[in-house]
Amino acid sequence: MRFYVSKCHDTLNGITYSPETITPYLCLNPYYPASLKKNSRVKYILDSGAFQDVKTESRLTPEDALQRQLNFERKVGRRAESIVSYDRLVDEQTEDGVQFKERVSESIGKEYVEETIESAKYLVSQRKRLKGRQLVLSCQGTNADQYLECMEAILDIATPDDVIGLGGFCILSKSITYENEFYEVINKGFPLIRENGNTRVHIFGMGVFRVLVQTDIFARTNGIDCSYDTSSPELNAVFGKCFNPVEGQMASVFSKIQKMNGYVPAELAMLNVRMITDYWKLITEMPLPETDFHPGINKSRKERMKIKENEE
Repeated sequence: MRFYVSKCHDTLNGITYSPETITPYLCLNPYYPASLKKNSRVKYILDSGAFQDVKTESRLTPEDALQRQLNFERKVGRRAESIVSYDRLVDEQTEDGVQFKERVSESIGKEYVEETIESAKYLVSQRKRLKGRQLVLSCQGTNADQYLECMEAILDIATPDDVIGLGGFCILSKSITYENEFYEVINKGFPLIRENGNTRVHIFGMGVFRVLVQTDIFARTNGIDCSYDTSSPELNAVFGKCFNPVEGQMASVFSKIQKMNGYVPAELAMLNVRMITDYWKLITEMPLPETDFHPGINKSRKERMKIKENEE
């Protein structure tokens, strides 16, 4: 699994934060004023800003969204490796100016999927203008069937060099239902992607390692190079959390009163990036299963029912 560190800031609590000095892959977003060190050789995915536009309720046209990305690219001073289509998120909503994670209804989701497909079509129409950059064509959907329909529409306009983006799963950790839907999407979708001649998939903003590890194994057995991005190493470091490679998740290590007097967020964030990068190196060194492998929730029926009851 290729890990793209979402860099949101150049400093944390006044201390320089430069993950590009230790990782070759970043994800940048035109919403955040992050920059790159001139001597770094980092490659970066340029996100669309669609996630942030939910909170500000300032949905752009696909044309304006792309122009915002290109303006940001010029400001950074380096061409993006990949540029993302302006999807319409189905798992982010706002109320009274507050953004929260909740799936929209299936009917509204249908409208959002249509917008997502149209935005991808626009990006494809700009292929010549964007020469030298891979296109990341994002998918969305409120359930597995709707998601797969969107994916099929995206594959119809994709070339083999395009990256298929999986959006809408930032919400995954909130419910076993969402996790099951994700597994259904990739179990059915990865073979479709490979049959279409595409070999790159990128997952947006999801850092649940039990899911990512299974996804990585399944992707590799299907001849797919999979990647993901998350700002978790940076955001969690601000609150004194450190990556736990045994549990495959962030763990609270420091208390609030120890901030800047026990731990420095920028340094802790860099440590998180290093450990997660090393974690994936070790995972990819593991031999692949000799029999057919399909991702899924590794729990008994009794455990699954208990989780579902707690969610309800």
